[in-house]
Amino acid sequence: MGVVIALVVAAIMWWVIYKMTLGFQIRTVGANPKAAKYAGINVKWMLVLSMMIAGGLAGLAGTIETLGLNHKFAPEFTGSAGFDGLTVALLGQTNPIGVVASAFLLASMDAGASQMQFDSGVSQDIILIIQGLVLAFVAAPLIIRQIYRLKKPTGVSEETVFSSGWGK
Repeated sequence: MGVVIALVVAAIMWWVIYKMTLGFQIRTVGANPKAAKYAGINVKWMLVLSMMIAGGLAGLAGTIETLGLNHKFAPEFTGSAGFDGLTVALLGQTNPIGVVASAFLLASMDAGASQMQFDSGVSQDIILIIQGLVLAFVAAPLIIRQIYRLKKPTGVSEETVFSSGWGK
């Protein structure tokens, strides 16, 4: 049931982000806050609204995990869920459909780790290493471009904004 809810929420978020004016405003603020302000978008409100949406989705995920899977609050629940979420978002390139695909990839790797250890005797920690390498290879081009201020390659439509501090 939790997977169905997650797929429905991902489809709704895709619709909101790519088909509604609100999603366009959120993407504009994320890409260039100064241009968004110049276009008449309330940047502070869009930041607060996007954080509220993200917090609500995180709360929904925690509710599904707590009430649907464990049927109680498990103290070990908060272990690495946040780091896994960041990995999924970066690997999915912050697109709801890509996030679903990357979540299934990482979840299948986590689920198969204990079976791999049982069948072949390979430590399940190798899965963490593989996930870290995948994350490093996905993030490396963005980091290198940001450090050396290289232009984005032709054909790439969006670039990740790492920071826009001190009014710049």
